[in-house]
Amino acid sequence: MLDKDLLDILACPHCVSLPERAPEGVRKGEMELLGTEQKPEALRCKQCRRVYKIEDGIPNLLIEEAVIEGQA
Repeated sequence: MLDKDLLDILACPHCVSLPERAPEGVRKGEMELLGTEQKPEALRCKQCRRVYKIEDGIPNLLIEEAVIEGQA
């Protein structure tokens, strides 16, 4: 289970390191939960579409291990 408060403060490490601004209506590096609150699978960045796996309830936010959605 991933706490809602934690999800609110987590941000994509790739996007927060960039000088560019986020698109209108999106917080820089804002993440969305994939799966359910009870069984979270991954976090996806709304800005760059990187998907970070959640393993044993812990988000893996290593940029080099993230997968960009739509790329193999």
